Amino acid sequence: MRYRTLGRTGLQVSELGYGAARGARQERAQFIATVRAAIDSGINFIDTASGYDGGESERALGEALQGHDDVLVETKYCPYETYAVGAAYIGTPQALTASVEESLRRLRRDRLDILLGHGMRTIESFDRFMSDGCYDAMVKLRDQGKVRFIGISELSEGDGTHQVLQRAVPTGAFDVVMLTLNFLLQTAADSVLPLCAQHGVGTVVMMPLNQASKVSGLVSVPAALECVRRHIEKGTLPDDPIYRDPGLFDFLKPYSIPEAALRFVLAHDVSVCCAGTRSPERLRENLRAVDPPYLDPDRLHRLRQLFGGIQRQVL
Repeated sequence: MRYRTLGRTGLQVSELGYGAARGARQERAQFIATVRAAIDSGINFIDTASGYDGGESERALGEALQGHDDVLVETKYCPYETYAVGAAYIGTPQALTASVEESLRRLRRDRLDILLGHGMRTIESFDRFMSDGCYDAMVKLRDQGKVRFIGISELSEGDGTHQVLQRAVPTGAFDVVMLTLNFLLQTAADSVLPLCAQHGVGTVVMMPLNQASKVSGLVSVPAALECVRRHIEKGTLPDDPIYRDPGLFDFLKPYSIPEAALRFVLAHDVSVCCAGTRSPERLRENLRAVDPPYLDPDRLHRLRQLFGGIQRQVL
């Protein structure tokens, strides 16, 4: 496993992180086994959130991480009613503080490594988060030693061109941002990543496989072709024969689609790429992507030609 620096935090993070969004409630034993396999492989960065699986993700991590205090945990507070794009903003500093206390209890930790404001989707709600006391509450928790570093994540379904992060990063208010980057949504490579490098902000990549279900996402050739078909339907890709070709992704061979997708992300100047998986077997497949060279310039150029114009996430 190779390690990269998480921006100005100075933390050394495994370039492949573990995304713990799903699986803790339905398959707890396997979830814990997969987390421990990730740690054994050298992964030292795990992403979760207070709302994942109704808090079960944090509870299961609290169990799985016993004896592994060196593993870095990033969790989040969501100031919206739900995770849906149009959900109402309901954040308050009191709710944020209570959420952190509950996360500490579930994770069985005295301090959170990284706390993010979760799923910022509009400039208006971001400005409200900054002015209504929520951001100040994060700073207070950091000053109290309950949180080491603070940041925000985006909701790229509602903000595919990363307007919120482009506004947030230059403020200097955040140590870390979490953003979407995959070869079906490449916009962050030209907008957010250079800003983060300029301001010393750590970058955590989510959705590297653009996955919302088992039948759609960068998890297999049929599923990737289904993603492309949905983009054509939404008008974010032209209805050109090239995109209907069953051999569209042949140029990525010998890599599998998920391996190529992870290699695509790791070829960029990011701190850590978080990929979720529900089994140790799939984890081992993901780990194949961490061997440089990640993805050669010709394949990167071809992916840019095909999909670089997409400015909206379609799941």
